[in-house]
Amino acid sequence: MRWLVPVFAALLLAGCAPPPPAASPTAKPAALKHVVVGMPVTPPNLPHVGVYLARDLSYFADEGLDVEIKSFESGVQVLRGGIAGDIDVVGSSSEPVVAAVAQGADLEIIYSYARALTVSLVVSDAIKSPADLRGKNMGIQDVGAFREMMTRVVLKQAGLAPDDVHYVPVASANYIQGLLSGQIDTAVLHVDQALNARTKQAGLHQLVNLWEVLPTYFYGAFIMSTEKMRQNPQLASSFVKAVMRAHRFMYANRDKTIELSSKLTNVPPDVLGPAYDQLTAAGVWPVNDGLPTASIDGTIATLRDLGTLQPGQNITSEQLIDRNPATEAVKALGAMSGDSRWK
Repeated sequence: MRWLVPVFAALLLAGCAPPPPAASPTAKPAALKHVVVGMPVTPPNLPHVGVYLARDLSYFADEGLDVEIKSFESGVQVLRGGIAGDIDVVGSSSEPVVAAVAQGADLEIIYSYARALTVSLVVSDAIKSPADLRGKNMGIQDVGAFREMMTRVVLKQAGLAPDDVHYVPVASANYIQGLLSGQIDTAVLHVDQALNARTKQAGLHQLVNLWEVLPTYFYGAFIMSTEKMRQNPQLASSFVKAVMRAHRFMYANRDKTIELSSKLTNVPPDVLGPAYDQLTAAGVWPVNDGLPTASIDGTIATLRDLGTLQPGQNITSEQLIDRNPATEAVKALGAMSGDSRWK
């Protein structure tokens, strides 16, 4: 188909030694710990911006983390970096993670940047139904990556297979331009991308909303290797706490979130507004644990049905998840309740 708080102990000699001097008001704060986070698209789409806002709002700095975000073209690519050890926290859709763990990779999901699907298959004006996709040029990332898997879901519903269409690899920033130029006939786009595409060419339309086809699918995950977590036991909970704060900020601050997200995504605020409203209404950004067992088990079943998991590759949600970081973050921040969106 896609860790580092050292502990210092100060020893004070007993006896008549004078007390230590008071800290100077100009003393430098402790250095932040550098952490590399990989994200699967460049630039980010609206569903991905929580981790960027956690950085820009200094929530990571509050946790003693200096987060560097590296952007990739797909979850498959960023996951490779995580397995190789070059990336501390991996952001990826769930498909390559499930496949990698099923093949023996030592990885665990610690949180989610978007717990539900946020994409549609956007198509040119000539395509009126999924049956019309036969022979068309369909934009994807890597085979086995998120957009290709969602494309495969639509094809399967139409009684088609990947061999019935032409896959065209497209950089994550170029899907809309590919549709406008005719390079591709279809693209799996996030809500904000789909709305933006329609402002540029009226004939483009959302043929299939994947959240309607797979309403309980578990989409976006933050992952760490168990070795990274062992080496740096506090990193995961500190990271999750900062992102959780960012998600809570996003629900509480519509206008500011849209303003900041427009700069990150390069999508105009008037387009992001309706997309933000759809995503918040669906409670896409988790504010508590964010790791629903039923959704993850259902996603595993979907991937088995699509052929991503082979016979004998048995895996459960509990094999994939480490809930401790989110549990510790909720304990520190308090649980949000009283709204069906709060997951």
